[in-house]
Order: sequence, then C-alpha cells, then structure tokens
Amino acid sequence: MTSTPLSLTSPDRPAARYTVEELSRIVGMSPRNVRAHQSRKLLQPPVRRGRVGYYDDTHVRRLEHIVSLQRQGFNLVSIGAILGSEGRDDDREKLITTALQRAIRERPGVFRSLNRHGVVGWDEEGAVRIARPGVLRAALDLVRAGIPAAVTLQCLARLLDRIDGAAAELIKVVGSDILSLDLPGHPRIAVTGMDDHSTGTFTQGLVELLASAFRAAAENHGRELAADLLASSYGAAPWVEESVVVENG
Repeated sequence: MTSTPLSLTSPDRPAARYTVEELSRIVGMSPRNVRAHQSRKLLQPPVRRGRVGYYDDTHVRRLEHIVSLQRQGFNLVSIGAILGSEGRDDDREKLITTALQRAIRERPGVFRSLNRHGVVGWDEEGAVRIARPGVLRAALDLVRAGIPAAVTLQCLARLLDRIDGAAAELIKVVGSDILSLDLPGHPRIAVTGMDDHSTGTFTQGLVELLASAFRAAAENHGRELAADLLASSYGAAPWVEESVVVENG
C-alpha cells in the first residue's frame, strides 16, 4: 500500500485520517469517483467532524481493491457482488459467469480441468453450463480477500486434480467399513437386500459424511494454518477474526 506522506497528518486530528482530496491523491482517483463509489455503497461514508469528512486506511484498502478488480475486467455490478455491497443471487451468478468467460479466453486449460471434474460443462447450444455453482462460489469468495478470480479458479482446478484420487480411495475405505463392521447387537448389513431407494440414500449419505468430515478437519486447522501462511508470505503475524471459520452444517 502507498505510504502516507507526513504532510497529510497534523497534530489537531489523529494519524491515518484523510480528507477526500488527500484520499484521492493516495489512491490515484478523483474525489468525484470516490463519492460515486460511496453512492453505489461500494465504499463506507467518512467519519464527519463538523463539516469535514475524514477517511482512514480501510477506505484506502477498499479503493485499491476496487481499482484492482476493475483492472481485471470486472464491472461495478460484479464488484458490488464481490465486495458484498449487493447480496442478490443474480449478481453472484453474473460474477461467476464473467469469471468463467475470462477463464475460457485466457486459461482454457483451467476450464477443461473444471469440465473434467464436472463443475462446468456445455449445453446443447454450446453455451457454458454451471453444474456446481456452490463450488465456484466458494472459490470466488476468495476474491473478497483480494485474490484475482483467475488465480482462485486455477487453484480450484489444481485442488480438484489433487484430491480426486484421494476422494475415490476414501469412499472405498469408509464405505467398506460401514458395510463390513460387525458389532455386537448390530449384524452385518445385507447389501443384497437393498432396493434402489436404499442404495441411493446410502450413496448420498456416504458422500455427505465424507464432505462434512473433510470440512470439519479443514476448519479445525484452517485458522491457524492460514495465519501461518500469511505470516510467512508477508513477514508479519496477521490478525484473523475468530469468526472467520463458521459451521455451515
């Protein structure tokens, strides 16, 4: 982030407080555009002291993020969905579609990998079809942390490549355990007696069990390890909210 010139602060107000003109010089944006982002609810309003509004470093980071997303090709509607100023599903879908279109143009290998893993596909007219929007939303949520969408999609593709074989092996192991364990008072399950409904229910339950177990393990280690990764990359121990990791069922 651009360092703040000493001339921007004065003894009669706290450090890291900027007028709209000072903020504009720091981020390289006109005061008019700063105010326009406020009116679109992309930027929080300043704290007012009398007739003067003062901005702080959170406003600087927010505007730098907006500029970065614009350089990646996102329009203001998509940026609003990324930053959370708009929570509507149609905006989120527009964001996903925009990111996929860029991936097809710029990183065809990433799109092929996502297609191979059943995340995206093609409809009969040759248009892109999103088969697993939840997976893409999870990847693109990292854009809110300042990670470019192209990077998150490529990491998603690489992650799916890495865990594909492990997932298949775990399904075999856990499924075999469930069907073969013979505990006192609980005789072994007679698989031959399962009808189509029972088979479908067992399959769905096994998948949900594995997904939930992996999520629990990831959440148990996620906060500490993510903080360590950031510290090793930026040379300082970052602050991570306790509420960052939440239980989603």
